[in-house]
Amino acid sequence: MEIEIILKILLSAVLGGIIGFERELSRKDTGLLTCILIAVGSTLITILSLKMGDISKAADPTRLTGHIITAIGLLGAGAIVRARFAAHGLTTAAIIWVVAAAGVSVGSGYYLTGLIVTAFVVLILTSLKYITNLLENQAQTFAYVIAAEDRASVLIEIKKITRELDLKYIDSRLRKVDNGYEIEITLTTSKTKNEGFIEKIMQLPGVKEIISEHL
Repeated sequence: MEIEIILKILLSAVLGGIIGFERELSRKDTGLLTCILIAVGSTLITILSLKMGDISKAADPTRLTGHIITAIGLLGAGAIVRARFAAHGLTTAAIIWVVAAAGVSVGSGYYLTGLIVTAFVVLILTSLKYITNLLENQAQTFAYVIAAEDRASVLIEIKKITRELDLKYIDSRLRKVDNGYEIEITLTTSKTKNEGFIEKIMQLPGVKEIISEHL
């Protein structure tokens, strides 16, 4: 009996590790260790819940499992709050839910179901990443006009952002105006990176306005 429990926990750790490894490769917050811990914890609590139901007929075997749902909901909510952008937070929360569900599945004895769900999730994540990369590789040309205060560090920070996003310079021009600088930049990038560039630039101290035009 103990061997069966240990094998369930090991299988759960493997399934959680598979999803976590994919997240590590994608450099996401929910990584290998997090996914393994969630899967193993969910499996163990499910096993204990079922064992208590066998020991006492008056006990509700789904009670502890129900608390997994509550706990995972809290973890997911925390991930959304911590994330800078809502979409990333929602994806992280969804991964947490799926890993916990796979753990509950293994703990309940549905090994094949847990395995299929894990393989399906990894397939979806990998496929979407591939499609996203294809879309991002479709380069487009954008022109930007950035109005900034008279701070030399603004120029340095803008160059740093272009390096971080791996944007290709085509042309740039700096003009001194009454209250600061007007920076004109032409870049080759994708639509997704264009949105990220605008958002990062607007967060810089001293930047008043940015106008973007697709050429």
